Amino acid sequence: MANSQKLTPAATTAAMMVQFWQRGYGQTTVDDLVAVSQLSRSQFYRQYRSKSVALRRSLQAYQTILDEQLTQLIQRDRAMGTPLTALLADCLLMPFQSDRWPAGCLMVNLMAELGDQDALIADQTQAIYANLQTRLVGLLTPHTSDLSVSVATVAASLMQVRTGLQILAKQHPGAAQLKQQAMASVDLIVRGH
Repeated sequence: MANSQKLTPAATTAAMMVQFWQRGYGQTTVDDLVAVSQLSRSQFYRQYRSKSVALRRSLQAYQTILDEQLTQLIQRDRAMGTPLTALLADCLLMPFQSDRWPAGCLMVNLMAELGDQDALIADQTQAIYANLQTRLVGLLTPHTSDLSVSVATVAASLMQVRTGLQILAKQHPGAAQLKQQAMASVDLIVRGH
C-alpha cells in the first residue's frame, strides 16, 4: 500500500543514507531502499539506476551534512573562545554526539566494508575524508608558528581515537556505550596533554 505522503528528493536520499549507515552496503538490498525511500521499484531504477548510484548520492548528502555541522560547530566553539585542543576534540566527537548519526562515520564504515571493490565509491569516500582532514588542518594552520607540541600530539592522537571509535561502531555497541567510550577516550587525551 503506497504512502499518501511521499518524501522530498532530499528526504529520500537521507532515508537511503541512514539505511546504508545502519545496515551497511552489503546488507542493504534494493527492496530496503525502495521501502525507506517510499519509491516504487520502477521509480527507484528511473531515479537511481542501481544500488551503487544510490550509495554515491547518499555519500554526497553525507558530505553536505558533515560540512554544515562541522562549520556550525567551529563557529560556535570560536564564538565561545574554546581552546584549540577542545575544538579539535569537538570536531572529532561530532558523529558520536548526535542521536541522528546511527553509528560512527559512514565513509569509514564504507571504506572498511567495500575497500577497493568499487573504485568510484572508494574515490568518493577518500575525497570526503581528505576534505575533513583539510578542514582540521585549516583549524591548525593559523597557529602553526606558536602551536605547541602538545596540541600537535593531541591532534594526531585524536585522529587515531576517531579511527578506533569507528571500528568500535561497526561492532554495533549500544549508542550510549559508544558515546561514553568516545567521550572518555577524547577526555583522557585532552586532559593528559
